[in-house]
Amino acid sequence: MKINFKKFSPLIIIIASIVLVNLMVKLKPEAEFQKPKIIPQVVETLAAYPTEVQAKINSQGTIRPQHEIFVTSEVSGKVEWVSSNFLDGAGFNLGDTLMKIEKRDYELALISTESNLFQARLALQREDAESKLANIEWKRVGKGDASSLTLREPQLAQARAVLAAAEAAYEQAKRNLKRTYIVAPFDGRVRKKMVDIGANLIPGSRIADIYNTMNYEVRLPIADKDIPFLGVPLDGTTINKNNRPSVRLTTSYGGDTFQANGFIVRSESQIDPKTRMISVIATIPVKNENQKLKVGMFVNAEIDGLKYNNITIVPRSSVKNDMIWVVEKFVLRKKSVEVIRLENDFAFIADGLEKNDRILITRLDSYVDGMPVREN
Repeated sequence: MKINFKKFSPLIIIIASIVLVNLMVKLKPEAEFQKPKIIPQVVETLAAYPTEVQAKINSQGTIRPQHEIFVTSEVSGKVEWVSSNFLDGAGFNLGDTLMKIEKRDYELALISTESNLFQARLALQREDAESKLANIEWKRVGKGDASSLTLREPQLAQARAVLAAAEAAYEQAKRNLKRTYIVAPFDGRVRKKMVDIGANLIPGSRIADIYNTMNYEVRLPIADKDIPFLGVPLDGTTINKNNRPSVRLTTSYGGDTFQANGFIVRSESQIDPKTRMISVIATIPVKNENQKLKVGMFVNAEIDGLKYNNITIVPRSSVKNDMIWVVEKFVLRKKSVEVIRLENDFAFIADGLEKNDRILITRLDSYVDGMPVREN
C-alpha cells in the first residue's frame, strides 16, 4: 500500500515546528543581570574660607550745598554797582565785592557822628578838669565831706555817658557805611540773583540766594534691613571725626563718569513720612577729584558699614531657606547655616560651614542628600 506523504505534509510541518521551538527554548542561554552604571554629574564647587568682611550699604541721593544762605540788605539805598561775578550760576571767592549801594548818605552820617564824638570827648576833658579843680578847692577851704554836686561828680558821669553814646553812634555809622558793600562770606556760587542796578533796597530786602562750594552734602535714605549694619547713631548727633564711615559716590553725566569720596557725618532723627525710611547725611569736600561734582547731580552711594569676623562669603544663589549644599567625599550633603546678611549677589554666612568645605555652586535639576557627583 502506497502512503501519500503530500496529504500529511502540513501536519508534519506543524509537528516539526513545535518540536523545533521546544528544542530552542530548552537550549537558549541564560540572560545575565547587569547593574546599570551610574555616571556622577560634574559640578563646580567653591572652598569655604572664613575672613573679615565689611558690610556695604547702597543708597542714592542728590548733591546739594552744605551751606546755603539768602543774602539780604542791612541798610536802605539804591543799588549803584553789580559785579560781573554776581549772576545766576556764576562763581565768586571769599571777600569779593558783589554789589554796592549808594553810600553818600552814610558818609555824611559818619561825618556828623564823628563831629559829635569829638565834642563829647572835649566836654569830658573839660568836665574832668573842673571836677579835679573842685576837689582841690574844697580841700583848701572846705570843712567836712563835700556833696557830689560840689565835686561835680554827676556832671562828670553825664559827660562820660554822652561820650559813650557818641562812640556808639560813630561805630554804628561806620558799620552802616561798610554795609553798603555786599561782600562774599565764602567761596561760592550764585543760585539766584533777585535785584539789579537801580533797585531800591530797604533793610531785609532779599538780594540773592548763594551757596558754599567748599563742601557739598548728600541725603541718603537707608532701607530698614540695612540699618543694623550701618553702625551710626540715629539721634541726629554729629559723628566724631574718627568714627565717620566712608562713602563713595558715582554718577554719569554728559558722557563722563564721576567718582567722589566723602564721609557720613550724621543721621536724621526722624523717618520720612513718604518713603518710611531714615536718612544719613554725607559730606563731600570739593577738592581734587571731587571738583567735577555739581549741585543737583544724582549719585549712587556705597557706604562702609560694620565689620564682621569669621564670615564666609558665598554666592546668594547657593543658599535656600538657610540651607546650603556641599560636596563631601564626592557626594552631596546638606548643611544648615546662619545667614546674617544678603548683599547684592552674595550671602554672608556666620555659622554652619567649616573652613575648606566644598560649597556647591552648580545648579542641578534635583538635589538628593548622598547623590554622587564629581568636581570639575
